[in-house]
Amino acid sequence: MIHPTAYISGDSKLGEKNRIGAYAIIDGEVRLGDLVSIGAYTEISGKVGIGEGAWIGSHCVIGHPTREGLRGSKADRRGVHISEGCIIRSGSILYDGVNLGEGVELGHSVMIREDVTVGDHSLIGTGTVLDGHISIGRYVRIQTGVYISSYSTVEDRVFIGPRAVLLNDKYMMQRRYCLKGPRIRSGVSIGGNSVILPGVEVGEGSIIGAGAVVTVDVPPRTIYVGVPARRLRDVPPEWGIGLP
Repeated sequence: MIHPTAYISGDSKLGEKNRIGAYAIIDGEVRLGDLVSIGAYTEISGKVGIGEGAWIGSHCVIGHPTREGLRGSKADRRGVHISEGCIIRSGSILYDGVNLGEGVELGHSVMIREDVTVGDHSLIGTGTVLDGHISIGRYVRIQTGVYISSYSTVEDRVFIGPRAVLLNDKYMMQRRYCLKGPRIRSGVSIGGNSVILPGVEVGEGSIIGAGAVVTVDVPPRTIYVGVPARRLRDVPPEWGIGLP
């Protein structure tokens, strides 16, 4: 069902049994798979592919131009790929160059900047910001209000608690520095309100306590807590979010 107030450009191609809400705009080389649902007032522009059964809520923007694109660079239009079965809730914004794997689920008002890849079956919580040039693995759970700075890497089966922050600018513009976000290895759990400083690597299967400020690399399967974070003990052998 397509609402009569929706706009669909001639360059776009629809699938079977699409649902497109009131005043939605589909403008550009947009390709919709079968059974795709798009909410009212959502705008999809540029080169966008949306897989079968994907659900996009109201007031979303898919294919927002990058800074270069806003300045008129057509070469900067990278396109967006949303795989089958994804859920994108109302108010979310996806820039050019975003790639969502199969079954990815976003909360409300999530912003994902350019050149971000999110692996299959990962969840991104309400109000989270992924600030560009980020790799997120499979089966990741990112909770409400998390901020992940550009040039960060989060591997598979990671848990990041509410309001955690991953930073990338060691000197905060006081001196020249090549931005480098943290690398969070597979199976890590990061507690709410934690801060991971630029360039820090958190080893596989480790746990960061709530409210910790991590300033140094964390070895695999260790628990770090406090400000600044220090080793508390090893992760018990029977624990492991990274286990199948």
